[in-house]
Amino acid sequence: MIGIVSEDFKFLYDVSVKLKRLGVQFRVISYGETIPRGTSVVIKKGMPKVIVDGSRIMIYGNAEEASAKAWLIANGLTHLDEDVYVGIDPGVRPGVAIFSSTKRIVTAIASSPEHVSYFTNVLSSLVGRERVRVRIGNGDPTNRDRIIRAIWKRCGTIELVDERRTSRLRSHEEAATLIGMSSGVRVTSMPEVRPSEGEIREIQRRSRLRSGGLTTISRSRAVAVARGESSMEDAIRLQMEERLRRGAHR
Repeated sequence: MIGIVSEDFKFLYDVSVKLKRLGVQFRVISYGETIPRGTSVVIKKGMPKVIVDGSRIMIYGNAEEASAKAWLIANGLTHLDEDVYVGIDPGVRPGVAIFSSTKRIVTAIASSPEHVSYFTNVLSSLVGRERVRVRIGNGDPTNRDRIIRAIWKRCGTIELVDERRTSRLRSHEEAATLIGMSSGVRVTSMPEVRPSEGEIREIQRRSRLRSGGLTTISRSRAVAVARGESSMEDAIRLQMEERLRRGAHR
């Protein structure tokens, strides 16, 4: 059981909401109350740190990070002195699978290539950067390289795994699981993101559809979207503003 202890009502509320969304059972413990027996994880507000006190793990931090740590621990990440493996199926919404040395802990879908860093950041703060071992599929080079750049400073090693065996799997989470269980070739330098001409044209086509036919973003803005440097919405907005300025000057 996970307990939440704080005098700060907003912190209690925010942690409760996040744990409910993650499907984690918990109890709110009144400040000053003796922590009930059987409460193996306790969340408190404070400077980020994790303290192992006998059979109990004390998690300090903000609501977002403390909840994520509790989620991982509740699902089986109980040995904080062992390596953790992260399998990633690259894509616009990458699949993520997290393992300890003996079992799969959780799987998830990241909202973007850069969002994968959320998981490596939390893991690094729990077990230490050098213990986080990432294995990523070698397909989809643009999104793959965006992920590598996003997680580069928050993991110990990154390996590229041949993902041909994952092509028939039904979900990105299943593919991430298989990738995480496979050894690969270590990445030794941070890659540049180089979108293909086909990807750039596809982003321009999508911008035309997304804007209802009002505009098509420029090649340079499409490259920025492909590299994760701009959202599609911002690129469309800037393109339309530029078009309006040009019209006003005629």
